[in-house]
Amino acid sequence: MKIAHLLPNSVQYPLETHNGRYEWVQNLAQIQASQGHEVTIYCNPKSNLDNIQIAGINDTGPDKQKNNLLTVQLALAENHDIYHSHFDNLHYNVAHLTDKPIIYTQHWWPTNETVRISQETKIDNVWAVPPTKYMYELDQKLGIKSSQYIYHGIDLTLFSVNPNQIKKNGRLLFVSRIAPEKNLDIAIEVARATGIGLDIIGKVPPGHQQYWNELQAHIDGQKIIYHGPKTHQELINYYAEATALIFPSETTEPFGLVAIEAQACGTPVIMKRGGSRGELITDNKTGFLCENIDEFKQSSIQAGGLSSLDCIKQAQKFDVLDMAKNYENLYHSLLSP
Repeated sequence: MKIAHLLPNSVQYPLETHNGRYEWVQNLAQIQASQGHEVTIYCNPKSNLDNIQIAGINDTGPDKQKNNLLTVQLALAENHDIYHSHFDNLHYNVAHLTDKPIIYTQHWWPTNETVRISQETKIDNVWAVPPTKYMYELDQKLGIKSSQYIYHGIDLTLFSVNPNQIKKNGRLLFVSRIAPEKNLDIAIEVARATGIGLDIIGKVPPGHQQYWNELQAHIDGQKIIYHGPKTHQELINYYAEATALIFPSETTEPFGLVAIEAQACGTPVIMKRGGSRGELITDNKTGFLCENIDEFKQSSIQAGGLSSLDCIKQAQKFDVLDMAKNYENLYHSLLSP
């Protein structure tokens, strides 16, 4: 099968900095190529990836939207079997240029603009692919055409631990960028109220320094420790040793890969109830879904009694190879007469 992944012209591989969406595309594309598919990523033509064809426009101007449009038009002019877009809504504007199926993974919630365009264009060959059942049901309510939902997956071999060798350190772990919507302040409040230690991993993005400064008085370097960003292997060690990952974000996120990564390392996850979070963990078995600060505190105390093996089994439902297979099946179903 000839598969085209559509990305902004500004994306260049190998990536210089972490970007969850573009790393996800790279992982899926490389799995597809390893399974014998002819895969092309349309992005910055200076990119280089093993076993992946790269295509893009060389003559670019200051208008990013125009550059992206030209990149996608270049792709649609080629004879691919399936087009897999990773834009929010650009595909709706160009879908008339091909009669081949275009799917797009919903890496984020549909914006008002996406809803408007999807409703107004009435394009027959574009399908959204939400990463959870919760988001699929939202699409139905909003009138966004989607065929099915496909859970995001992780490479479980990269998060493999032996549950019999896991030694918990009696501390909570927070892994995320440091921003108000991620509610690190709640994690700190829980740690202080329960006396349970807290390790914080993540970077402080530009623009959120004031929020970070407001938290400094509570980060004492002993009970509550900020470790900064960490490498993949370092992060695995933190995941495996933590009693629980605390994820108090009130933002209704489309997925939550850190929850799967932590469980793959045998660590339960304490999350704010709502959205798709109930699809990621099994409440009271591989973590806890909490309504308020008191439930976060109680769950943090109880988390040590949950089974690491149960957590690992839960994470196995989100294997990246299963995800790739589900996408392949979706491609074939849309190509079938």
